[in-house]
Amino acid sequence: MPHRSQAPRFDFPSGRGVGGRYLIEQPLGSGYEGEVYVIVEKQTGIRRAAKFYYPDRDPTGQSAIAYARKLDALRHCPILLQYLHQETVRVRGNKVTVLISELVEGKKLSEFLARQPRRRLSTFEALHVLYVLARGIAPIHARGEYHGDIHDDNIMIRRAGIGFDVKLLDFFDLGRPTRSKIRKDVLNLIMVFHEIVGGRDHYAAQPKVVKNIIRGLKDTLILSRFQSAGDIQRHLETLEWE
Repeated sequence: MPHRSQAPRFDFPSGRGVGGRYLIEQPLGSGYEGEVYVIVEKQTGIRRAAKFYYPDRDPTGQSAIAYARKLDALRHCPILLQYLHQETVRVRGNKVTVLISELVEGKKLSEFLARQPRRRLSTFEALHVLYVLARGIAPIHARGEYHGDIHDDNIMIRRAGIGFDVKLLDFFDLGRPTRSKIRKDVLNLIMVFHEIVGGRDHYAAQPKVVKNIIRGLKDTLILSRFQSAGDIQRHLETLEWE
């Protein structure tokens, strides 16, 4: 198999202009397809998120188009970023597709957990975060769609009153939806929940209400109970506490 070369990074510095309309504020993250930054609209001062696609990973712009269409089709799912518009800019002589979306406030879940006592949330808080995630992803699965990249660096979270605001950042796989891909979302959701309650080091001491969801991280046991995010949502809505 031929070696796949790594795309050159943009690594935009703060204050760099983008397309004449925006300024780079700070990086948010990066992935196989490109890099995401906080940007500021010069004229209004409004802050947005911008995903810059690596030219050699999306030379025709089709990935960006598919991504924008998927966000638009799922725009009624509030857990997802709201797509705004798309632009083409020049970066080091290359045409680069940029997808502009709303900016999500908060921290990556991985960073958020790192700041918590013992790097985890209490049982009740963890169940609440899982419920927000499951309820947000349930309508996506109900449409036969899937996310494809659920992990703690792709989830933005912040405390809001007695609860949490949670958003999913990025789709990875924009291919044809299948039941196996929806099930993979389910497994990833349970893995995220496992991390929220403290991971392997704290699993043995977890209460039954937690273990009945994580099920030892055994795929067959998890999928025998949960086939979609909606199943997780309904399970949490009918929990009986001992």
